[in-house]
Amino acid sequence: MTDTQDFIDPRDVIALLRRQLRLIAVVTAIFVALAFIYVTQATPLYTASALLKIDPQETNILNPTQTGNTNSSIESTRLETEVEILKSSSLAIKTIEKLNLVSSSEFGPSISLTDKFKAALGFDLPPTPSQDALMNASIRRVKDAMSVRRRGLTYIVSVDVTTSDPKLSADVANAHAQTYIEDQISGRSDVSIASRDVLQSQLETARQSLSASNNSLREYISENLTRLAEESGNATLLQIGEQLQALGQPSETYTTAQIALETQDWQSLAQAVGDNAMMSIESQRQALLARLGTAEAGSDQAFDLTSGLERLEEQLKQRGAQAVANLDNSEQARFALLDDAQNAVLESELSAATLTDIYSLQQDAQIAQRQYDQLLSRIRDLETQAVLQVANSRVVSQALVPNGPSFPNKKLTLALALILGLGIGIGIALLKEFYFGGITSAHQLENVLPVKIAGAIPNLPNAEVGESLADRVITEPMSPFAEAYRKLRASIDEELDEVEGSKVILVTSALAAEGKSTSALALARTYFTAGKSVLLIDADLRNPSLHKFFNATPESGLIDYLIAQNKPKAANGDDVDADATTLNQFYVLDPLCNLGVIIGHKKPNVPTDAPLQSTAFIKMLKQARKSFDIIIVDSAPLLPVVDTRYIAPHVDAAVMCVRYGVPSQSEVRSASEQLMSASRGRAKTMAVLSCSESKSRTYGYDGYYGA
Repeated sequence: MTDTQDFIDPRDVIALLRRQLRLIAVVTAIFVALAFIYVTQATPLYTASALLKIDPQETNILNPTQTGNTNSSIESTRLETEVEILKSSSLAIKTIEKLNLVSSSEFGPSISLTDKFKAALGFDLPPTPSQDALMNASIRRVKDAMSVRRRGLTYIVSVDVTTSDPKLSADVANAHAQTYIEDQISGRSDVSIASRDVLQSQLETARQSLSASNNSLREYISENLTRLAEESGNATLLQIGEQLQALGQPSETYTTAQIALETQDWQSLAQAVGDNAMMSIESQRQALLARLGTAEAGSDQAFDLTSGLERLEEQLKQRGAQAVANLDNSEQARFALLDDAQNAVLESELSAATLTDIYSLQQDAQIAQRQYDQLLSRIRDLETQAVLQVANSRVVSQALVPNGPSFPNKKLTLALALILGLGIGIGIALLKEFYFGGITSAHQLENVLPVKIAGAIPNLPNAEVGESLADRVITEPMSPFAEAYRKLRASIDEELDEVEGSKVILVTSALAAEGKSTSALALARTYFTAGKSVLLIDADLRNPSLHKFFNATPESGLIDYLIAQNKPKAANGDDVDADATTLNQFYVLDPLCNLGVIIGHKKPNVPTDAPLQSTAFIKMLKQARKSFDIIIVDSAPLLPVVDTRYIAPHVDAAVMCVRYGVPSQSEVRSASEQLMSASRGRAKTMAVLSCSESKSRTYGYDGYYGA
């Protein structure tokens, strides 16, 4: 498996970033500029925080030692419940009402941009929203501006409010926290009062049950007093019975009189107690009332009548109270005698059946008494709790007016914009390099093409105007540029090691201007300096360029020779061949190293594919193999024209030049596929990266081994 370093070379990455530095800088600058505009134009927002400490245990001020369940999950659930209460709409409504936020510019009604636009255009505005709609809008704005969260696993809950007014933020946060505590206290008080009201409704039933139980025992003794006296032989019981008979039978007069006194129903009271004087006074009062109804308000007569009514009512109250007191004394005497009889019966010796009856009645009375006492005690506790309720929460830190805005965070926003801009800029640069752009390293070219990569030819950015870069193979033989072509020659020799005799090497490219002609000439010179006899053929008939490197201006070129060789036979049957003089016109010697070069002279006005697949061209290559060790053919680019496909089957090796960053990866793949298909597997195909800008290591070549 290939090591990762073969795929990703840090030097290539750095070189890529340097090449695309302008693009990355522009993208980054755009993002930073947009972020700067945003932070300078955005409305600053201020956040104020109030801290609440919530005790998950129930607090009872009447029993401070009472503790609830200390289970951590239950406590956490209670805390989360209180957080949700703090977020509730009902609590938000109370805060809004407390601070009258409906009328504030921050939380009150406002005209939307759409409505402003409609008004500017003269359209009718929507109807004024109802109070409920305004309140709902205020609730939504308050909840949007408020954040309630628990601080970690603590008992602290933070109420954060963010608005454009720092003081308003602090006021709302403090008001909401205080409203929560007040609502907690009032809620507990309401629960205590509601519980008390429920118990009070049961208390009257318990009192009636207690009274009935006590009366049952008294009635039992009163009804059976004679039998009990005879059964026990107790003389005291006989005396009590005689006294009760003297008081007479109990009646409902006392109860009726009490009710009449409380309601000031003097007529019913007089009838109940049989007081004729009271009846007369009540008649006078009714007469005065009738006269007062016809008297003029504020007159002396009305005043006198009112005074008279007050005197009569006072007399009625006194006589009524006295009458009820007399009845009460009689009832109290009856109750006292019955209590004495009850005590005497309990001290007497009675039969088992009688004792069972009395014990049963006593038990009912005791049970009713206990129930009544419990209810009464619990009601008193609830009444006290309703007054003495305390909250389980307290404000541990009130919200202070913030000194600076919490939004936008200028430093953070600009930093994020810078990072985002750099990231997107680098991403665009990578897309440009590896998707939209071309090949930028030999490692990348190796990953793109399934052929041998013969190396990379360094770029020479400081070349003089009109200078042929291929000249440096001769003029600067110790330079990295010349060494790169010697490496290319070595790679070709390794591939053609088993090929005997002369070798034909094709140099081409995917597109025009990828350095194939320069590479063909430099490679030919490299072979020539190595002692080989070399022939360089400019077979790019569409756009011949080698003659320009030698400043030659031939009258004819290779295409003229091939066309002449392909002319039809003469009338006498003889072939019309070009003579030696015509061939010499486009065969020249390289002025730097005397290698032979077949050149062209101008762009043709006829198709060039037919001459290249002619017998004359094939015959020329065969004759060249007999005279030269190395024949290098500079051909046309693969993608624009078809010419190179007819040359590929007749060569031993094919070198495809890929200019640094020019052809796209798809174009390089397509050209390589065409070249391999055209050669029918006969030619050893390889690629070389030309004009490479990668700073590859020279391993001390320019220093220790330099000239």
